[in-house]
Amino acid sequence: MATLNVNVPRFYCFLRKEFLYDGEAHHGELVNVCVFGAASIHGRALGFHVLTENGALIWRLPLHAFGHKPAAPIQPLDWLQFWDCFSYEVTVTVFERLQDSRVQYKDRSWEGGQYMFTFDWCESEDAEEAGDGGHKCAHFIALDNGNFAAQPNNRIQWFCPAFVTPFQEKPDYVTNTRVWKVERETETTQAFFYDSVDADARVSQVSLYVKGLRTPG
Repeated sequence: MATLNVNVPRFYCFLRKEFLYDGEAHHGELVNVCVFGAASIHGRALGFHVLTENGALIWRLPLHAFGHKPAAPIQPLDWLQFWDCFSYEVTVTVFERLQDSRVQYKDRSWEGGQYMFTFDWCESEDAEEAGDGGHKCAHFIALDNGNFAAQPNNRIQWFCPAFVTPFQEKPDYVTNTRVWKVERETETTQAFFYDSVDADARVSQVSLYVKGLRTPG
């Protein structure tokens, strides 16, 4: 678990040079960089740390500063990253089952791409609660159009010819509003092997109705 700064699987790409000049100059020019880390500031977009080809370190650049093709179109940041960071506590994982998978994500239109790694957050209400306004992760994707994106589960379709039959229409799944716990109150005893205490059956999940977005029923 990392606080604020986290390593990412390093990759090489282009940086739009105007981001080295506070957006005031060098528009349309590109610089070769190595992206090696990221910063997660609660309530802000992800910031990426880079090493430039001339030996400068630049901190906390936004996702729309980068491309992996010279002719990548300029897209707004909020098209590429849908949610701000949910916490200062962040992890980065390359999930083995998803590694190098083909995906498509939906913003204004479907964009194809390839999975690279996943950001996930904890230790804040926004990062851990269930429900419509609760937890989201961000899968980092190299888009076919030459840009990068960081998108949650519900905006991505995954492809695996050996297992997945892609849906043609969006499934009508509903966001989970529950959390589950298994520990229950029981009698205290020093016995090494002990019997369960008889008790009425109790529900094993707690329903959370987050920020008034769903009404108990």
